[in-house]
Amino acid sequence: MSEGQAFELSKTGTAVVIKGTSSLHDWEMNLKAFNSGFQLNQEGSSIKALENVTFSCKATDIKSEYSLMDKKTYDALKADDFPEIKFSSISSTELVADGRKITGILEGKLHVAGEMQDVTIPFNGIFTDSKTINIIASTDLTMSSFNITPPTAMLGALKTGDKISVSFSLQFVQRMQQNDHISDN
Repeated sequence: MSEGQAFELSKTGTAVVIKGTSSLHDWEMNLKAFNSGFQLNQEGSSIKALENVTFSCKATDIKSEYSLMDKKTYDALKADDFPEIKFSSISSTELVADGRKITGILEGKLHVAGEMQDVTIPFNGIFTDSKTINIIASTDLTMSSFNITPPTAMLGALKTGDKISVSFSLQFVQRMQQNDHISDN
């Protein structure tokens, strides 16, 4: 790793799960497609900070086992008017490094359903090698903070709770630089 390396989401080893409650049962949805990346800064061999952290997805890439639940989710998220969910860090995230492990608290702006909120996301990471890092994080949010009315079903008999938990298990790989490509010449 060298100073200021860019990392991008790996094609494998990633998952985002959204969990919540309702008046009948707990529920879970999975994010099927998303993009994310960051800049890793270090001084010498010491890892110092994450910068320029981004995350984005389409609201319609959130899926459950039930198409009706998906539709109600997209309606609640106002997906027709605001199709993208986006996060961007607002400052450099200081890291605590211990060998191959890192911990930190990410601060940024989350845009959902046309609303923006400041959020903090504690995370842990481990370098599996010099070019791959696995990040695990979780944060609790409320739908009402984004002006989202929790969905209902069965003429209001089934009510979704306001609080949700979003868990991330992400694998990032160092982005190849232009001169890193192997030529056939």
